[in-house]
Amino acid sequence: MRRNCYGRRRRWRTGTLILLILLATVFLVSCVAGTNVFWVKGLFGWDVDDYAAETTERVLQADSEVADELCDMVEMLVTDSVHLESFRTTSQAVKLYRDAILNDMLRSNYAHYTGNGRLIAEAQGAYPHTVLSTVIPTSDFENTVYRYFGGTSVDHQNGDAFAYLNRADAYTSVVQARACGVDVVIASVEETENTYRMRFALSDGEETSEEYTAIFVKREDGSCYWKALQI
Repeated sequence: MRRNCYGRRRRWRTGTLILLILLATVFLVSCVAGTNVFWVKGLFGWDVDDYAAETTERVLQADSEVADELCDMVEMLVTDSVHLESFRTTSQAVKLYRDAILNDMLRSNYAHYTGNGRLIAEAQGAYPHTVLSTVIPTSDFENTVYRYFGGTSVDHQNGDAFAYLNRADAYTSVVQARACGVDVVIASVEETENTYRMRFALSDGEETSEEYTAIFVKREDGSCYWKALQI
C-alpha cells in the first residue's frame, strides 16, 4: 500500500515538474519573441484570431510605400479574375493559390525559369521522354512561400497549370505566364501593433468584387507576410 502511494506521489511530482518546465519554456520563448507574442500562441496551437481584433494605431495612405507592397502581395494571388477564396493558414493558402504563386514567380522571373540551361538540362535528365521549357525549383517555391506566407513546411503536388516533377524537385508548365489583369482598389490600410490590415476590392474594368480584408503580420526586419484573407 505504501508503495502505491509512493508511486502516485512520484508521478504527481513528475507531472508537476514537466508542467513547470513547459511554463518556463513558454515564458522564455515569449521573452525572445518580444512583441511578436502571437507567434508564440501559434507555436503552441493557441487561437490567433486576436490578430484581426488588434486596435488600429495608424491609418496609412493608399499611395504609401507600405500600401504598394501590400498590393504587390495581393497581385500574387490574381490573374484575370476578381474572385478570391478566403484562407487562414499557410497550408490553406498554398492549396488554394499554388498555381497563382507559381504563375507570379514565372511572370516575375520569366527569363530565369525558361532560359536557365542548367536547370532545364537537370530536369530533362530526370524526365528524358518529356520536353521541358519551364523549370521552377521546389526550393524557389518554398522560399517564396516562407517569405510571403510564413509557415515552416510546404507540400508539393500538381496544380491545374503547373505539374510537380518529383524526380527533379521542380515544377513545370506548358502555358505562358499570365499577366495580372485586374486592379487592386484599396478601401483602407491600417497598422496595428503586429499587423497591417488592408481592405480592398478587385476590378477588371467591367466587374468589381466584394470587399476583402487582408491581414499581414509584421516581421522585425520590416517585411511582412500573409496571415489571412477574409471575405
